[in-house]
Amino acid sequence: MYPDRIGLLVTDFKHEECISRQYAAERLADIAYALTAGETLELRAGGEQIRVPVADEVLLKRESRSDGDRVEVELALRWSA
Repeated sequence: MYPDRIGLLVTDFKHEECISRQYAAERLADIAYALTAGETLELRAGGEQIRVPVADEVLLKRESRSDGDRVEVELALRWSA
């Protein structure tokens, strides 16, 4: 659980939305910057926002699937708080 900016404890944050490739790239760049700088990672969507402290070591999981015309690429980062 991590406190958000208004002090509430948030345990889960999950959002899925259809966005442009450019916007997706910008959000990934924001995540990359937080990881590079060792700063707190901020996740925002649907009026919700949480801040997650970043550890020095993370587990990076990458998956790709294809089913006909649909392609799915999944990235996951995991670390101990």
